[in-house]
Amino acid sequence: MSHQLPSALEHGKELRDKFQQEKALLFLDFDGTLAPIVEHHEDAAISEKMRDLVLRLSKVYPAAVVSGRGMKDVSQRVNIPELYYAGSHGFEISGPGNFLKENDEAQKVLPTFDEIEPLLHEELSDIAGVDFERKKFTLAIHYRKVKEEMTDEVHDRVAASLKDYPDLKKADGKKVIEIRPSIDWHKGKAVEFLKEQLGEKDQNYSVYIGDDVTDEDAFKYVQNGLGILVGDHGHQTSADYSLKNIDEVEQFFRLLLEKQ
Repeated sequence: MSHQLPSALEHGKELRDKFQQEKALLFLDFDGTLAPIVEHHEDAAISEKMRDLVLRLSKVYPAAVVSGRGMKDVSQRVNIPELYYAGSHGFEISGPGNFLKENDEAQKVLPTFDEIEPLLHEELSDIAGVDFERKKFTLAIHYRKVKEEMTDEVHDRVAASLKDYPDLKKADGKKVIEIRPSIDWHKGKAVEFLKEQLGEKDQNYSVYIGDDVTDEDAFKYVQNGLGILVGDHGHQTSADYSLKNIDEVEQFFRLLLEKQ
């Protein structure tokens, strides 16, 4: 839980000094970290103030955005061409110089998504407030607008539908169910891959900032790094520090830019 973690703001100056000394690589989630959580996922937007901070930070700390959103979606919303973007929890990655990396194993599962998506639409059609978001390598089922007493029913129906599709798996986020390829790949492994793209030979210390349960894969898996949890996702966390909200994320970014 985030309330058990020390505040990254209160320890900001010592963290800034460590980041500078270690030549840290910076990895950022999007929804709930750079952009506010909104009722309709398609309405999420990063503020000009936050975009400017991320751009300035990327000139000091090599940076990437790691998101459950599709790669094109998140890169267009952030709109900083100099960054790397890992979309669909890292199954697709883009970067400067026309860099593009897609998970080969996940490519083989794409026909299964085409098969199960209409089935799930039908299975959940009588539950008001369910919202689907198809990405290339994942399918998100948002239930933020579903009545609280019906959320367990959404989970149960999705889980039952997936029993016939062993090459897919279910993962939970904040008011969202993510259906992904049943492959040993996640945000943490995407970050380890990106560290090789972003860093110099001796530069492998990383900082990951995220707010969701899916970011725990990065907090747990990433080697030689530090995790900062934004807000509270209601589960145990492997993060090292916390920030209360996006306002505190902005304050922390400004602190990191001091003396630059």
